[in-house]
Amino acid sequence: MKREEVAHHLETFDPEIYNLLEEERQRQRYTLSLMPNMNAMSPFAKYLEGSILTNSFFDRSDETPTGGLHLDAIVRERAKQLFHSDHAIVRLGNIVAASRVVFQALLAEGDMVLSLNLRKKDHVAGLSYRFENYGIEPGTQEIDWGAVREQAERVKPRLIIFSPVSFPRTIDYQILYEIAQTVDAYLWVDISQSVGLVASKLVPSPVPLADVVTFSTRDSLRGPDGAIVLTKTDLAARMDAAVINTGHEALHMNHLAALGVVLREAGSERYASYAAQVVQNAQVLARTLADHGASVLCGGTDTHLVLASAAAGIDINAAVKAISQMGMRVKLDTVPTMNSGLFLHALRLSTSNPTTRGLLEEDIAYIGSLLAKPLTTVLTSEQIEATRKEIVALVKDAPLFDDEWMGDSEN
Repeated sequence: MKREEVAHHLETFDPEIYNLLEEERQRQRYTLSLMPNMNAMSPFAKYLEGSILTNSFFDRSDETPTGGLHLDAIVRERAKQLFHSDHAIVRLGNIVAASRVVFQALLAEGDMVLSLNLRKKDHVAGLSYRFENYGIEPGTQEIDWGAVREQAERVKPRLIIFSPVSFPRTIDYQILYEIAQTVDAYLWVDISQSVGLVASKLVPSPVPLADVVTFSTRDSLRGPDGAIVLTKTDLAARMDAAVINTGHEALHMNHLAALGVVLREAGSERYASYAAQVVQNAQVLARTLADHGASVLCGGTDTHLVLASAAAGIDINAAVKAISQMGMRVKLDTVPTMNSGLFLHALRLSTSNPTTRGLLEEDIAYIGSLLAKPLTTVLTSEQIEATRKEIVALVKDAPLFDDEWMGDSEN
């Protein structure tokens, strides 16, 4: 049955679900997402996700060219080659599952974890570890590595985590490695939202130094919902055992094939051009917001991420509500600092999805000027509606995935 016929029958058979589908189609087309964890899936991956592979069963005993073990080996090898890793685990359902695998492979009950912005603490429900936060200095909005080293020497963590979900600058991973070595701690870096930039060598890779590197396979990679764990040879057996013992092994052939193709795409010249455009767009967004009076944290960005806050006297929660009414989706975050109890409130903005839709620097500058309005002044309902129409006019003809970013046919 053709796709159009299926849609027609679904509308008749289950109008409640069909209407939800149509509402989501309209939302994605006529609004603009600047959320870091949202991006359109690669058309290749989307095709494989809905392909006949959905009917396939992962049979460990099947070593034929169409069997699961063969496909698993292909995907693992692509992950290892792309990131120059010793070992890769690719059959994980999501980043939470990957995180729990890492915790249970490396730590014992009661072990201390030193984590940037307390990242991963929300992934350990039912597990007993102690967490200490490290973060940016509230005044400079930079990380004081000397202070982090002193903190590590004081609390003696068994594991140090760097997961820069709310930190838009690059770092020298040698510093973190040396701190971890000093206190005999494992070093774990999660690169979920910037993994594509790492693959394209636009930002430094932690793989040569970190004991474990994890990342989500959606968002930046534009793949299916899943996760990958990269680790060194001496930890490979422990990680593999933790995957099996915790029941976090995903066995879906269609997901695995979709993941394989996005890893191939991430190594292509076309993807490198896409990733470079993401960074250029982010830098334009940061400059435009600053030029129009909004507050930009950390002095700008080196990645896909821009942290923006409201000008003095503007309620950021009211600004977020106005931005939503204007047709832009954003995420408000609370960023911990090195001062206990002192938090910074900022929008975590990403240019990954706008770039996937084909928007370039001029478009992003325009978006930045519109986004700055509710961050710097209180808008009337008429002004919000006028801006919403401007956003619709900008994105209504923009594809959800621009053909410009399709993988190179020669690769």
